[in-house]
Formats: sequence, C-alpha cells, structure tokens
Amino acid sequence: MKILKKAAAVIAAASLAVSLSACGSDLSWASRIGKDTTVPIGMYIYMQAANFRTYAQNGLLTTTSSLEEQTVKVSDSDKKATEHLDSEAVKAVKSYTGALLLAKEMKIELTEEEIASAESSAKQQYETDKEVYEKNGVAQSSITEYYKNLSLQNKLFTAVYGKDGTKPISDKELKQYIKENYATISYIQQYYLNEDGSSMTDAQKAKIKKQYEKIKSQAESGKLKFLDKCKDFEKNATSYKSGSTKYTSLWDLTDEDGKKIMDLKPGELTFLETDSAIVLLQKQKIDYDDAGLKSGREALLIRYKFDEFTKELIAKAKNDKSVSFNDDAFEKFGSATRDFSNLSIPSNYNYY
Repeated sequence: MKILKKAAAVIAAASLAVSLSACGSDLSWASRIGKDTTVPIGMYIYMQAANFRTYAQNGLLTTTSSLEEQTVKVSDSDKKATEHLDSEAVKAVKSYTGALLLAKEMKIELTEEEIASAESSAKQQYETDKEVYEKNGVAQSSITEYYKNLSLQNKLFTAVYGKDGTKPISDKELKQYIKENYATISYIQQYYLNEDGSSMTDAQKAKIKKQYEKIKSQAESGKLKFLDKCKDFEKNATSYKSGSTKYTSLWDLTDEDGKKIMDLKPGELTFLETDSAIVLLQKQKIDYDDAGLKSGREALLIRYKFDEFTKELIAKAKNDKSVSFNDDAFEKFGSATRDFSNLSIPSNYNYY
C-alpha cells in the first residue's frame, strides 16, 4: 500500500488552435456541449501532468527515463504509463463534461468567490511550472478549468449524497462501509536510507530485517509490548524512521498489502516490505466512533461514493447527444508526445 529544459519553441494553448486549424482540424477543445460550451484540450494535457506528478512523487514513475518505457501498477497489473495517463485524463474531461450537464439540470452554479478561488489556485500552479506548461501547450485558463471542475463536482456531490441531497447516505450505511474498508494499526517503519540520505547496503538492510523479525517474535511471545515499541519509534521519529500507536485508514482491498491488513485479526502482526522500506504492524480494534463519524463524514462520503459518482458523470456525458469528444485531439496530444520531465516533484517519504 503506498500510503501512498526550457523549450526553444514555446507552444501556448492559445496559439495551438491557430497553428493546427490550417490542417483542417480544430484541436483546441477536448469536449463540446452543443455549440457554445467547450472544455479546452489544455485541461486534458494538464491532467496528464498532474497524474504524472502524483505517480513520480510516490516513486511509481521517474523523470529520468522515457515515459514510453515505463509502466504503472493498476489493480495489481502493469500497464503502459502513457496509456494509463491518457486514459485517466480522458476520464477527467468526460466527468467534467457530465458535471456541466448535471449542474445545468440541478441549477447549480459556482459563486463568484469559488471562481476567484479557482483562478487564484490556477495562477499559483501555473507559475510553479510555467515553462513546462508552456512547452506542452497548457494555458493558465486550462488549469483554471481544472480547479473549477473540482469545485463544481464537490458541490454536485453534496447535492446528491449529502444529508439533504437527492440520494442521501445514512450513518448506518457509512458505518458498514467503515467496517468493511477501514482498519486501525500500530506500526514501526524504516526506509532503507541512512540519515545522510544514502542508500543502505545489503548488509545494513539484512540487519534491519533481523531486528524487526526479533521484535515480531518477542511481541508474539509476550516478551515485548509492541505498542511500547511503536510509542518509542513515534517519539524518536526521524526522516526515514517512524512509528504510530494508532493509525486508522482506508485500505484498498484490490491492493495486496491492503488486503493483507484487512484479513488480519486484532492483535495479529505482519510485515510489509518494498524495495525502499520495511514496516512491522499490528492490527488493533477499529478506532472509529460516532464522534469520528460525525467529524469525518464529508471525507468518508467522498471515499465511499466519489468513484461511483464519477462513473455516473462519465456515463451522463457519453449518453448525451449534444456532447462530442475530440478523439483527434486526444491522440495528437497523448502523453507520449509530451515532456513532463522538468515538473517540480515534491519529495515523499511516507510509506502510508
């Protein structure tokens, strides 16, 4: 569970449509509703970049190798990175198109403040990686559409699944969802990195594993209280070594590690390991009471229903006869033709 060069010729989104319209095809838009409403192709490209950044941040993609040579793991199977990035970007365009249709039906609009917030967030994001976006044909206005999409879908989601929505979700249903998908664990973890950031040798890794195996054996035999060990790790945490006595999270049952955790009984211990880290954890009784349900209800709802909601929006867009999607533009600006290698990638050392 991964919990977890400046271009010689700058291609701006505004000039993109002009330069390509001479070829007899308008590639400036990703989707169109009727004659007046369009989603810009720049948003499609921006979603490729945003997803690339997320995968790179979590060590699933790298900026040092060609994107066409890389794969990402999707539901425990390897998929070509370019195909996955393009597929996810198309989904984003289609769900936004569906959101625009639903918003018109439900008479829901963004406020001036919400639009201003989207524009502000887009400006900040654009300035962070301006050269990369210019090189790849993403205008700031396209990023604004992305943030408007986030805000609009959140409003629609609440209008549908909130307590006063058209299809409200009860506390009873949410509690069942928690029971089936959440678990509380105590854990200690160590990245295979020294305090100076250098990689551990095989001998150092073997030593760490042996120490963790000893802790597990002592905890299972009753010679050691695992929670005390977790508390010590939590108190003396470093950049590459940490722990927690109580960590409650949603676990992906399609993920090997997530299923492994959910299958444990309270009190049982197990190891999780990647090429970069080792974790020893113990499952605890679920730490989610009525107060937690009340304070975290909105986040729970999103985790429970947002994927389903997105699928409904995509279906709505696909089935609406007034909608058209620009497959020529999707193909022309696929991620295999983009260069995101100079995107700023925040560091991420959290295993969970």
